[in-house]
Amino acid sequence: MELIRQLHDTFKPLAKIILFCDGMILYDHELKTYCFDIKNLDSLDKYSPYLCIGQNNVKGEHYYVINVEATEQVHRIFMDPIKIEFIDIRLTLSFIPLDQFQLLSRAAVLNKWRLANGHCSSCGLKTSFNTLEGAPDCDCSAAPAYPIISPCIITLIHDGNRVLLGRSKFFPPNMFSTLAGFIEAGENAEQALAREVMEEVNITVSNIEYYGSQSWPFPSQLMLGYFCKYESGEIILNDEELEEARWFEIDKLPIIPPDTSISGQLIRSYISGRSKLL
Repeated sequence: MELIRQLHDTFKPLAKIILFCDGMILYDHELKTYCFDIKNLDSLDKYSPYLCIGQNNVKGEHYYVINVEATEQVHRIFMDPIKIEFIDIRLTLSFIPLDQFQLLSRAAVLNKWRLANGHCSSCGLKTSFNTLEGAPDCDCSAAPAYPIISPCIITLIHDGNRVLLGRSKFFPPNMFSTLAGFIEAGENAEQALAREVMEEVNITVSNIEYYGSQSWPFPSQLMLGYFCKYESGEIILNDEELEEARWFEIDKLPIIPPDTSISGQLIRSYISGRSKLL
């Protein structure tokens, strides 16, 4: 997909619409989609100009993000709103493919970005959209307000046939995940990883190996995924960060995140690699 960040006064042909309200996304359970054909929608004129976030060059489709002010407005937009509802974006992790989640992630981040930058952060005046920069700016000479992405590390700590996983109090029962945290100013990713692991579980690690990255719209992170090897220390839990953390044998894992998340990918990739060695 070609990434676009522009405002259009009218929809391009074959437009696909992604609708948000209060941070939730509209989902059609019957069609299993959050991208709606413009031909099935009505009463969108009040939301012009429309934010275009990408184009599928093969199908000729353009993707637009619209934030409605109230869920009741959906009943005026859709001919048959019975089979659709606004849901928490996190819930989609368990049932949509990875490529669809990538588009959803971009849509969620850019929707928040547009809502947050209607006025200049320097002088408070209303911003206008700079087509050349693809971002809102102001006559006061402040820099254009580009989307801000926060870099984070996320890591699977391994020690042979066991892995260290933790859980937040907000997780579903018996779900554990990899450890993660924000990169501080002046740190590189490897330093942030070592610091976060020490802060959260009192463990030192070595052999830090990069795996891959993922856009994560909660609210707007770039997750940098790593494997690292347990070096020393006993788990001492920072209960401000985690509710629980412990070692698991790879053949006796708890509930782990789905493949849609880089956390789930890290865990399954390590298990697959260890299995080939056995």
